[in-house]
Amino acid sequence: MGKVKDEVSGQKPTKPPQGKPRGGTLGALFVFLANFFSTKLYKPMQGWYARLYTAVALGLMAFGAVWHVYQSSLEYPPAWRFAIPAGLAAVLGWAIFRIVHYPVFAEFLIATEAEMNKVSWTSKEDLYRSTIVVLATVLVLAVYLFVVDWFWLFLLRVIGVLQFSGGGSFGSTA
Repeated sequence: MGKVKDEVSGQKPTKPPQGKPRGGTLGALFVFLANFFSTKLYKPMQGWYARLYTAVALGLMAFGAVWHVYQSSLEYPPAWRFAIPAGLAAVLGWAIFRIVHYPVFAEFLIATEAEMNKVSWTSKEDLYRSTIVVLATVLVLAVYLFVVDWFWLFLLRVIGVLQFSGGGSFGSTA
């Protein structure tokens, strides 16, 4: 065992903060807008499937919004009826494309795909067998609970605890 020192240790010098300097909200907005109007792809070969499926999901939501705008603009002349939804579709399509290439979000999608690749997925045969076991167990338990419920209903009617005449739903006194 070491000796205990009686002297008070001095303050440790503080380290400067690690990472990028933050420019506040205005700086973050400028970075976002600079990325939004950029055509550069961020790590285009990494996280490809995660980006694709995210873009497809966002695209389906955008399609719903464009369809709603189209349905709402049926009373306008034909030029406006198609121009407004087409313009909205173009803007939303570009926004989706840029969102999946926004560095922070792209890093998240890349990491997500990397983690999903580590998952050991069950085979189709194992999934089928497990599903059959679960469904059979649920069916057996349902039959068992039905029999037990029916037995107690019969027993409690015989000894006179439950007294009701039909005419209503099960258990009704109407």
